[in-house]
Amino acid sequence: MRRVRTVVARSEGKLQFIPPRELWAVSAVLADTFPLDRDLARAPRWARRASHWTRLVLVDRALTDRNRTAVLTLSDTPWAPAILVALLAAAVAPLLPRWLRFALFGGALAWVLRGKRASRFVVMRRELQRVAPNGLIVADFVALEPGAGMRWVADALDSVGDGIPFVALVPASGDARRDAARERLYVRRLGFRHVGETAAGGQAVTILVRH
Repeated sequence: MRRVRTVVARSEGKLQFIPPRELWAVSAVLADTFPLDRDLARAPRWARRASHWTRLVLVDRALTDRNRTAVLTLSDTPWAPAILVALLAAAVAPLLPRWLRFALFGGALAWVLRGKRASRFVVMRRELQRVAPNGLIVADFVALEPGAGMRWVADALDSVGDGIPFVALVPASGDARRDAARERLYVRRLGFRHVGETAAGGQAVTILVRH
């Protein structure tokens, strides 16, 4: 996550890392906020919270402002986390019993093949590499106080300057008007632009990029 550290360093103090000890509380906020379409929340809250916490510890980086009024998470484009997970698995696997290694491998293989997840991953990787090479994904954005977050994020990204593209992935919710309103928010308030569409997890996804 060297590029995330570069973004924080360039932000003139407007972006600050959230300490690891606070990530469990942040994961609760994310579990209560996402997905925005609550009908898509299949897992119980505790499982969603644990999933967010694991992601924030291993893959993404959670940022906030000086006054802790909003949360922004940044992530490398998807292949970097995949490589990290593969390296961790390679390091841990020799320590596990043989039967457990086979069980985990079989479960992982079934998860990848079911629903063509591997092919969707490749499609997403290629599309993001095409429209925003070496981009950072704005994974989550939550205002903890009404109206506090949008101006902060716009100002902080302006301070970072050029050289690091930011990517926002806006999944289709089934409500075209709401999806259009979310896209306008990113475009008009944060300076993103519509560069393409793809699919992930069975959902259509709009790709927005801010250079």
